[in-house]
Amino acid sequence: MEPYKMDGDIISSTRIRRELVAGNIDKVNKMLSRPYSLSGKVIHGKKLGRTIGFPTINMEINPSKIIPAKGVYYTNIIINGEIFKGITSVGNNPTVNGENLTIETYVLNFNNEIYGEEVTLYFISKIRNEIKFNSINELKEQLEKDKNYAINSKVVLNHNFI
Repeated sequence: MEPYKMDGDIISSTRIRRELVAGNIDKVNKMLSRPYSLSGKVIHGKKLGRTIGFPTINMEINPSKIIPAKGVYYTNIIINGEIFKGITSVGNNPTVNGENLTIETYVLNFNNEIYGEEVTLYFISKIRNEIKFNSINELKEQLEKDKNYAINSKVVLNHNFI
C-alpha cells in the first residue's frame, strides 16, 4: 500500500506536528481529513474579556497535546452537545502583559457559565497571528473584525462529530 501524500510529500505524524506548531491549520486539517481538535475542562481565567464585551471560556491545557502556534483561529466548539462558532486565541495575551500560554475562546451566541465542564474545540482556520496592540481599544476593534470573520464563516462540523 502506497503512503498518502500531499503536495508530493508523505503525510506522517511528524509532518502534521510540524505544520501544527507552525500554525498551518489548513494543511493540518487537509492531512487529517478533519479539523484538528483539543478537548479540555473549562477553567477560570482573568475575566478581562468580559470587561470589553468579549467574554471567553478558558480551556485547561493538556501538556500531552500539541497546541497550535500562537494566533487567533476560527473554531467550532462543542458545548453540552451543541455546536457553536468561536474565535480562539492561543497565546500569552501580550496586550495585557500576559505571561502564561492560554487557550481562550469567545463563543458566538453563548452566554452560560460552564466552569468545570468538558468542551471540544475544532480549529477550522487561522485568522491572524498574535499581536500586541497599543491599547485595549485597538484590541477591541480587532476582536470585532475577528468576530465578523466568524459570523461570515460556515459551521464546518455536523452532528456526526458529537
